[in-house]
Amino acid sequence: MNTNSRKLWKHAAGCLASTVILSMACSTTAMANDIVHNSVTVTSYTSGGTDGAALMPISVSETITSGQQTRTAEDAAKALAWQQAKAAEEAARILAQQQEEARIIAWQQEVAAAQTAIAAQKGITPQDLEVLAALIQCEAGGESYVGQVAVGNVVMNRMESGAHPNTVMGVIYEAGQFTPAGNGRLSRTLQSGRISPSCRQAALEAVAGSEPVGDKLYFRRVNGRSGQIIGNHVFY
Repeated sequence: MNTNSRKLWKHAAGCLASTVILSMACSTTAMANDIVHNSVTVTSYTSGGTDGAALMPISVSETITSGQQTRTAEDAAKALAWQQAKAAEEAARILAQQQEEARIIAWQQEVAAAQTAIAAQKGITPQDLEVLAALIQCEAGGESYVGQVAVGNVVMNRMESGAHPNTVMGVIYEAGQFTPAGNGRLSRTLQSGRISPSCRQAALEAVAGSEPVGDKLYFRRVNGRSGQIIGNHVFY
């Protein structure tokens, strides 16, 4: 073999070696990629049955979504439980309030019935009570409840004093005594029926014997006169 032939042979052998090395490198890379791919595939699949024969893909995003749905369901359940608890609490409060209001109404009715019975024993008629309540409305409708009872107290004191008529009507319509009776305001109030519940109750209480101003026979607007002051009135 001459020199040129040997050179050509070495060159061909070198190319062949390079091809073999490159092929081996490519195979190695492919094997590495396959290993990585298989590893990801194994961790990304799970058995669909007890025998492990079938593999079912599990997506990471699907796992996260499932967790979010679980938390959302738990939060919704907590919110619903809180709303139910608040609703039950509010229902209990309303029931307690209604029971208390019913108790107060029943008590007021019992008191009114007792006071009406006392009024009847004293010869006070329902009409007397209506006129007395109307007078209280005119004279002390804007005063405190005690101030309203005090006006009724004065009427009852006059009726029992001996110095004035001995009936409710006689006392109220006595000439020159109560301004609303003389100027027509009392009559208009009776016709309209605009008498507050507190004035009606005050009339009953006064007739039943309540005496916030004792035996006083007169009252007027506060003007410096000495006496017992209740609101805008002085009683003497």
